[in-house]
Amino acid sequence: MRRQLLAMLALALLTACGDSGKKAQEHLAAGQKLLEQGKYEAALPELQQAVEQDRDSIDARVALGRAYRSLKRYDDALDTFRAAKKIDRYVVAPHIASALTRIETGQIEMAIDELNHVIELEPKNLQAKILLGRVSMMPYRQPDGTVGVSKASLERAEMNLESAVRSAPDNAEAQRELALAYEKLGKKPESEVKELL
Repeated sequence: MRRQLLAMLALALLTACGDSGKKAQEHLAAGQKLLEQGKYEAALPELQQAVEQDRDSIDARVALGRAYRSLKRYDDALDTFRAAKKIDRYVVAPHIASALTRIETGQIEMAIDELNHVIELEPKNLQAKILLGRVSMMPYRQPDGTVGVSKASLERAEMNLESAVRSAPDNAEAQRELALAYEKLGKKPESEVKELL
């Protein structure tokens, strides 16, 4: 009798977990659709429900963080991305989303750290290479207190963007960003890019 009761309880729990996961996916899909439509405020309750239903869903947390970022609720966005990274620190999506938030808030050095981490995890991640190249060309506070872009930062941008162009030669964004890096370094963009291809 006791075994039957335990078996029924276990079955009930498994069924409830399955329903919870299905509901979480439904809320996530609805929230992502609202995000795509630019309805960020309406997406919040759907995405919050998705996170409540499945606390281990990195996708739900990243989508919720994107909604917060779009509403300029940066602290909430960063907290949400941080929670997603705690679930599995080897998944790059929350790191990229966090980096984009840090770029929007002017936290350039922290964005660079996030993107470097992404490249350590996935050395061929094209989005991270292009973003790191772009961010490395943004002015930020230097050790001497001035605000600007160091030559080392420009060279980091060049290196990452050259790698991006090599791995995706038809990517116009990577080529455009690389040409900008060459220009800032005083190189001739057209001839340098052609040599890579």
